Amino acid sequence: MQQKIVDEKLGPITVRFSEKTRYMRLRVDLKNGIMAVVPKGLPEKHLLKFIHDQQAWLKKAMYKQQKIKTQLTLFTLGSIYTTRNHRLYLLQHEKNTVKSLVSNYKIQIWYPSHADVSDERIQKVIRKAVLEAWRIESKIILPERVSMLAQNHGFRYSRLSVKNAKTRWGSCSSDNNINLNLQLMRLPDELIDYVILHELNHTVHKHHQKEFWSSLERILPGAKSLDKTLNGYHLEIW
Repeated sequence: MQQKIVDEKLGPITVRFSEKTRYMRLRVDLKNGIMAVVPKGLPEKHLLKFIHDQQAWLKKAMYKQQKIKTQLTLFTLGSIYTTRNHRLYLLQHEKNTVKSLVSNYKIQIWYPSHADVSDERIQKVIRKAVLEAWRIESKIILPERVSMLAQNHGFRYSRLSVKNAKTRWGSCSSDNNINLNLQLMRLPDELIDYVILHELNHTVHKHHQKEFWSSLERILPGAKSLDKTLNGYHLEIW
């Protein structure tokens, strides 16, 4: 169950009540703004006090999200945008709808001829279609790459999953399931291999201590340098 409340200083806040949650949690993202997840039946006065106490953090998080928003790619008629296997085509039509189709190595977007392509609604459809292109490419490229690198370096993993994760490029579970982010498709090959080998190395070393990095440096010289380069890329900004 959800409801909206409006704070005079912070603006609209989406509140989601959960039977499974014991504590109040807040998060801020570009899509949903401020969201609060709270225990079901929590009195509103407790929620408002919690939000008030977190105002400084919320304002800082909101500022960060707005800064990210200004750094996002603006897809325009004059720009050329390609993924590994797809090219973006922006097409006008006489309808009021925005439509996308990802097939045959093309990302096609149809939008109203009277509209400005920089409109946020159109940009969201474009970004969603680009993500779909990366999803298609990741299913072709990543399983083969993981299998090859694992075989070359003697690693064994249980299962591979590829998703559009919000916070990580990759992870390795306690039972050696490898999880990779489909947004790896926008990184250079050397960084894709770094993320894969980093997670495969976790099948042996379940930590980031000295033994982990020594092992990774042996199979991938310059791993620490690649890790710093990867930190220059952000999942929210593209």
